[in-house]
Formats: sequence, structure tokens, C-alpha cells
Amino acid sequence: MTTANTSLKVPFNEKDQAKALGARWNAEAKQWYVPQGLDAAPFAKWFTDAPSSPTSATPSRNSTKAAPISTVQENALDDDMNAINARLRDAFETREFETREFE
Repeated sequence: MTTANTSLKVPFNEKDQAKALGARWNAEAKQWYVPQGLDAAPFAKWFTDAPSSPTSATPSRNSTKAAPISTVQENALDDDMNAINARLRDAFETREFETREFE
């Protein structure tokens, strides 16, 4: 059991799985987390190195240099971009309509 919220990095295509296990979405921080009191073991594949408080996940305005993106973060970003592209394709795909001749 966790004594504090544990931050997670859940790819878009796995969000339903994380939610089914009990993960929660913090809309303000735009981040998934394991609520305190819930066993964090089932969420191990989504653990991040981020602080455990979802509200403190926002970077400081005083930081002048961006942190390098790790391979794990790149893969997660790729997953997110693939999910966005798939939704755009679905929304804007050309559809063929049956043409009828009216008398």
C-alpha cells in the first residue's frame, strides 16, 4: 500500500487498463497517479522518476535548460503521437458514399 500518491506515465492506448486497476487522472497536472492506500505493484510498468505528488509535476519556471528526454519518455511520446494520429485519421478519413440517381 502506498502512503502517498505515486506518479505514472501511462500511454494513451493503455489508459483504460490503468484506470481499471484504480489509477486516477489529475487533470490539472495532466498526469496519471496511484492514489495513496492502493497497492502500487500492478502499476510498476508505468512508474516514473517524477515526484510522487501529481500537483508538483509541473516544471519550475526558473529552469533555464530542458532536461534530456530518456528513451522511455521518447517511447511514451511516440505512443501518444500515434494515438493522436489514429484519432485524426479516423475523424478525417475520406468516406465513399453510394451515389443514387434520382428520377
